[in-house]
Amino acid sequence: MRIKILTTSLLITLGFIAIGQDNNISKEEYYAKQKKMMESGNNLLETETSNYQGNTRLVNVAPDIYFLQGTDSNMGIYLYEEKFYLIDTQIEEEMDRNLKIISRLDKKASVKYLISTSNELKARKTAMGLKKDGTLFVSQKLLKRSNPNKKNNRAGYTGTFKPDLAFVGEIDLNIGDKKIEIISINNDGNSMVFLPKNNVLFTGPIYTNKKYPKLDFENGYSFNLILSSLSNIIAKANDNTIIVPGNGIVAKKSDLVNYSTVMNRIIKQVTTLIENGKTLENVLAMKNITKNLDSQGFGEGTVTTEMFITSVYNELAFEIGPVDTRSPEERAMERLKQIQKEKENKN
Repeated sequence: MRIKILTTSLLITLGFIAIGQDNNISKEEYYAKQKKMMESGNNLLETETSNYQGNTRLVNVAPDIYFLQGTDSNMGIYLYEEKFYLIDTQIEEEMDRNLKIISRLDKKASVKYLISTSNELKARKTAMGLKKDGTLFVSQKLLKRSNPNKKNNRAGYTGTFKPDLAFVGEIDLNIGDKKIEIISINNDGNSMVFLPKNNVLFTGPIYTNKKYPKLDFENGYSFNLILSSLSNIIAKANDNTIIVPGNGIVAKKSDLVNYSTVMNRIIKQVTTLIENGKTLENVLAMKNITKNLDSQGFGEGTVTTEMFITSVYNELAFEIGPVDTRSPEERAMERLKQIQKEKENKN
């Protein structure tokens, strides 16, 4: 009996020690544990909310910081003193379930701010309901479009998100000893959200991790816009920053750097092919252009490899304009004819 009591006491003591050690783990260890949990799918919060049917998954990335990982997009959640700060929304069909998931994190909390990183509103009905309950909308201020009929020009795009708090370069929300930094990353309405205390950064839809981006250059959402914006995100992050993309799993700074390098290489390859007279069909047949990315599953998202290459080709072809596909001999002959014609006109 005495041995049994001693054994039980020892186990309890070891349990307390283990808990104490876990509570005192370093910041890096905490993030490493969270990342491992996310990649393995062993998310306790996901289990708690499994009674709700839907396609989103709740992921905890830091104390009181979460995101809902969806098929097409992610949505950020920050909880502080019974107030929720939401970063973007998902499609309307998912939002009823999302709000139920969010409420389970703190049943007494209400939504104070809804921040849009793109000035787009995917769930108008839900957003209007939140606004009616006192939620304030925050997004980048936009000017009037200078030329609405010009392709690849999104300057002044008014979006569908009408903010209560609009900013130009940056706005900081100070809440107690915490701060939420909302920073413009281009002049087309895209922003990133940074939580400096926890070193967590939400990129918005401008960055998709391990997936091809959804491009629409005719309406201004171009490949060049994405790549130029990534440099601003990379400059803000450090090697320990937890980066939550607009779509896909969590990333780190090196992921963005590699992504930018590879995508710029694809631009150069496709540009050269277009200038050499290759058609879209020719380029699509060249599987080696995206072979490495496809092997990592990039083309298995909502944007397939063919959709991605087609968008990139059409955007670059528009920028390059008509290409002279004649042979050097044909061009030389045409030039000779022009010279002879100029001489005749002089005479």
